[in-house]
Amino acid sequence: MAKKIRFVGIDYGQCYMAPATLRNPRMFGDIAKMVGKQEMIPVWVDRMRRLKEKYKSYSGIKEGHKDEILSYVLDGDQAAMDIFNDKEQELLGLAPGAGEFTVWLAEEKGIKPSIISELKKTLGPVGSDIISRFLVNKGMVKHFKYFITPQGKMDLATGEQFPEYRGTSKEDGTLYDLLMKDLAAEGITSEECCIIGDKWSTDIIPPKQRGWTTIQYTGHIHMGSCASTDYYAKDWFEVKAIMETLV
Repeated sequence: MAKKIRFVGIDYGQCYMAPATLRNPRMFGDIAKMVGKQEMIPVWVDRMRRLKEKYKSYSGIKEGHKDEILSYVLDGDQAAMDIFNDKEQELLGLAPGAGEFTVWLAEEKGIKPSIISELKKTLGPVGSDIISRFLVNKGMVKHFKYFITPQGKMDLATGEQFPEYRGTSKEDGTLYDLLMKDLAAEGITSEECCIIGDKWSTDIIPPKQRGWTTIQYTGHIHMGSCASTDYYAKDWFEVKAIMETLV
C-alpha cells in the first residue's frame, strides 16, 4: 500500500501565481510617466519584448532573470523598478483554485505546503522578496510552512533562515537532496513527498529521480508529456482532486 503524502512542495512562477502582469505594456507606460520619462515608453516596451524573446516566456523572466528588467529594460533606474515591483504586487493574482487548495490542504488535511522556487537575490525577512511578499499580500503566508530556494530556506511563520541551502540548485537536484535530509529528520520519506510544478528540468525530473510523486501543472504552459510526470492538472481544482487521493 502506497504511503500517504506528508510533504507538498509548490513552484511559484507560472504555477501558483498567475503571471499576466508582465504581458501588459501599459504598465511600463504608467511607470515611465511616474518617473518623468515618458519618452522612454516605447523603448522600455520594446526591450521587454526582446527580453521575453530571449527567455521564451514572461514567467522565465520572472523566475530567474528579473534583475535584467532593472539593468536592461529600465537602464538601472531603481525608482522605476520599485514602482514596477509595487504595481506587480497589486496586479498579480493567484492561479485558479490555488487559494482554495492551499487552505484545504493546510486547514483540513493538516499539511502546510512549502514554496520551492528559484530566487536570485539574497533571502531577507518574510515579505522582503517578491515571492513571500506575494503570499503575505494574498493572505496565504500563514498556510505555508517553508520558502525553499537556492538562496536559503526560511520558516515562514518564524522568519528563521537556514543558510545551508545557499548554492544549491533545483535543476541539478542538490536542493532536493538537502531537503530530503531535513525531511528525514522529521521522519518523512521520499515516498511521502509530492511536488507541483510546470518545468521538467527543475520541478519534475529531479524530484521524480528521488522518489517523489510529481504533478505537472499545465495551466499556463503545457510542456507536453514527460516520463517523470505522475499526474497532470490544468488548474488547482484538478490538483486538489488528485491530492485527495494521495493524502
